[in-house]
Amino acid sequence: MKFGKDFRNHLEETLPAWRDKYLAYKALKKLIKNLVPPHPAAAPPLPPPPPAPAPAAAEGPGAGAVAAAQGNVDLGNWFARILDAELHKLNEFYIEREEWYVIRLQVLKERIERVKAKKNDAFTSRSEFTEEMLEIRKDFVIIHGEMILLQTYSSLNFAGLVKILKKYDKRTGGVLSLPFTQRVRHQPFFTTEPLTRLVRECEANLELLFPVEAEVLEPSSSSNLEPHDVARFFHGEDGEACSGAITSESSLSDSSTDSQIQDAGKDDKEVQSNSREQNAAQGGQNCRRPTDE
Repeated sequence: MKFGKDFRNHLEETLPAWRDKYLAYKALKKLIKNLVPPHPAAAPPLPPPPPAPAPAAAEGPGAGAVAAAQGNVDLGNWFARILDAELHKLNEFYIEREEWYVIRLQVLKERIERVKAKKNDAFTSRSEFTEEMLEIRKDFVIIHGEMILLQTYSSLNFAGLVKILKKYDKRTGGVLSLPFTQRVRHQPFFTTEPLTRLVRECEANLELLFPVEAEVLEPSSSSNLEPHDVARFFHGEDGEACSGAITSESSLSDSSTDSQIQDAGKDDKEVQSNSREQNAAQGGQNCRRPTDE
């Protein structure tokens, strides 16, 4: 009962366009409840395909058991066809969303490349850069959230199928659960490795673009964002573009761009520190010279 309630609550809270794409858990549960458990002397509750004529050897005390076993097989095949239709629905929606996320991530990476290609003086104001970066970040966050939701879609529907199969076996005395579950494990909606790689790629881009969110994105700090800081964010100190392009390969395996961004900040601090030390030394020499003379 608890799973059914959780499943219903999730459907109410998910994206409206997704609600009819989930497993028809409530309808399947009601269908199983209305099934009449097979009886040795009774035919299956639902019309199976026309049975073949029973051989003469089957007539006798064991004929009822044979008929019951055949009835279970026919009923199991009928129910499996219903579940196959549900699998088709789940796979079709999952593949469609996964392909859309691949395309969408590529579009976002191309937007980033266009921003990187701008000249140092391309941003005429601090707010222009901040707004553009906020829009890119917003799109990344939205697509990341939807991909996490699709992962939940996969796990929740798989759990629902397992529950339905167990209820069916318990109600009918069948053995459909094990073979059908093994089939489900090879379905596209259950194979989430490619989606997991997309999620990690999205997270890597977010970390690379916004290593210190407060310094780049927060409105309170936007007033401190100068045009030369914008250039440094996407370029080296000498004005040349950084080598780390944001792609599926480099975002996961190459952190050179991130290191260059961090090194740029360290260089500024070292320059400021060296300058203070030189000034202090010169001041000390000036103080000693009158005494020496």
